[in-house]
Amino acid sequence: MKSLTRPQLDSLLQVARSHSESDYLALLVGFNHGLRVSEILSLSKENIVAGQLVIQRLKRSRKTTQPLLPSEKELLETLAQSGRPFFTICRKTLWAHMKAYAVEAGIPSNVSPHWLKHSAGRLGYLGGMGIPEIGAYLGHKNLGNSLIYMQASEEEASKAFARAVGV
Repeated sequence: MKSLTRPQLDSLLQVARSHSESDYLALLVGFNHGLRVSEILSLSKENIVAGQLVIQRLKRSRKTTQPLLPSEKELLETLAQSGRPFFTICRKTLWAHMKAYAVEAGIPSNVSPHWLKHSAGRLGYLGGMGIPEIGAYLGHKNLGNSLIYMQASEEEASKAFARAVGV
């Protein structure tokens, strides 16, 4: 599984914001709600309902309703009121922009927008969310799909071992 650490995510978002407010918002919302790139780019005013993001997930996943987070709330509500499309780029363009931002941020350049969904699940797990909560948040019908977020990287496993044996 490919995901970003919190510092990597923050660096990516900072670089994106310095180039494009729209790209920044797309990446932020993708992470904040664990969305696929197609779900991000399909967002419209119909998805913003009483301070909530309501979206039918793709790939036979569940519909989710999640509160808008403070970092995105004003931007999304302003877009919803304007009636303009939220995002006017295609998935390939967002992918290319994200790769360029990653290079500038000094993080792995093989990133893709799907890493945002994985980062949401992994960071949620590391922050104390259980598998049922992660599954519900990401719209998984099968909680087995949420187990991937429990997988530690080699670096995390090595640090945990060192702590466990007192090295």
